[in-house]
Amino acid sequence: MLLTIISFIFVFTLLAVAHEGGHFYFARRAGIRVHEFGLGFGPRIFSIKRGNTTYSLNAIPILAFVRIAGADTEGGEKDDEGCPENEKFYSKSLKERFLATVAGPIANLILAFIVLTLIFMFVGVPKSITNEIGTISKNSEAQKVGLKIGDKIIAVNGKHYKKMDAIIEIIHQNSGKELLLGIMRDGKELSIKATPKLNKKLKVGLIGFSPKPFYEKVNPLMAIRYGFEQVGLLCLMTLNILGMLFTGRVSVTDLAGPVGIAHITGQYAQSGFVSLLHFLALLNVNIGLLNLLPIPALDGGRIVFQIIEAVRRKAIDPALENKIHQWGLVALLALMAFITLNDVLRIFRS
Repeated sequence: MLLTIISFIFVFTLLAVAHEGGHFYFARRAGIRVHEFGLGFGPRIFSIKRGNTTYSLNAIPILAFVRIAGADTEGGEKDDEGCPENEKFYSKSLKERFLATVAGPIANLILAFIVLTLIFMFVGVPKSITNEIGTISKNSEAQKVGLKIGDKIIAVNGKHYKKMDAIIEIIHQNSGKELLLGIMRDGKELSIKATPKLNKKLKVGLIGFSPKPFYEKVNPLMAIRYGFEQVGLLCLMTLNILGMLFTGRVSVTDLAGPVGIAHITGQYAQSGFVSLLHFLALLNVNIGLLNLLPIPALDGGRIVFQIIEAVRRKAIDPALENKIHQWGLVALLALMAFITLNDVLRIFRS
C-alpha cells in the first residue's frame, strides 16, 4: 500500500507540474500575470512570493496548479482585483492565448518523450520478452497459486520451452484447464499448478502475470528516434481508444479514475522503477491528448472558443466563456465521481 501511495504521488505530481509548468511559462512569456503556482492542495504550509506570483507548497503533496489572471474558472475575480487589465489572460492576442493554453498538453507530450528517451538511452529498447515474470496482477490466479516476480517459467505440463511466447500461447488456449508450470526460483526448480481464467474481452485464458522485457542498448541518437516513435505510437493508441469510446465500442465503465489509476500505478511500481517510468510516459500522453478534447473546462474547450473567435474576428465575452467552463467543470467532476465509484466497486469485486 505504501509503495502504491508513493508511486501515485510521484507519477501524478510530475505529470501535473509538467502540465501546469507549460501554462505558466507561456503565460508569463506573454506578460499574463500568474497569481500562484502551487504544488499540492489543501492548507498552505509554505509560500514565497517572487514578483506578482506566489509559489506555494500545500499540505497534500500531490498534483499542481496555476491561477492565471482572468482565466480562473473557480471564482478568480477576487484574485484579479487590482490586476491591470493588460496583464489579464483575455487582454492578450489570440496567438499568445492559444500558446498559453496548448502549452500544458504539449508539455505532457514532451515529458513523455524525455522519459522514454532516457529509458532507451540508459536501459535500452525493449526488443522481446523473457521467461521471467515481471508483474503479477492483484487477486489473480498467479497470485493465488504463489507465483512471484522474478520467477522464470521454463516448462508447461512437463515440456520445456525456451521462449515465453510459446508458453503464453499455451496459457491463452487453455482457459479453465489446469496447467503444471515448471518454475525456476533462486536456482531451484519448482512445479506449480495454475488454471488460466477466461478473459471475456480478449477471449483468451490468463493467469495474471506479465513477462519481463528484454532490453537492447542503443546509442543516444537512436534513443531519441525511438522516443519520438514511441510517443507517436502511444498517441495513436490513445486516439484509437477515444474513438472506440465515442462510437460505443468501449464503455465509460471501462475507464479508470484516480482510484483505478492509483491501483494500476502500484502494480507498475512493484515491477520496478523502469516499468513505473513507462507508465508515467503513457499517462502523460493520455492526459495530454484528453486535455485537447473540445470539452468546456479542458484546454481543448478553451481552444474551441479561440477558434470561434478567430472565425468571427470578434472576442467572446470572457465572463460568459468562464461561466461555460464552470459548468463543464461541474459535469467533469460528476463524471469523475461516477468513474471513481466504479473503480472502487471493480477493486472490491476482483
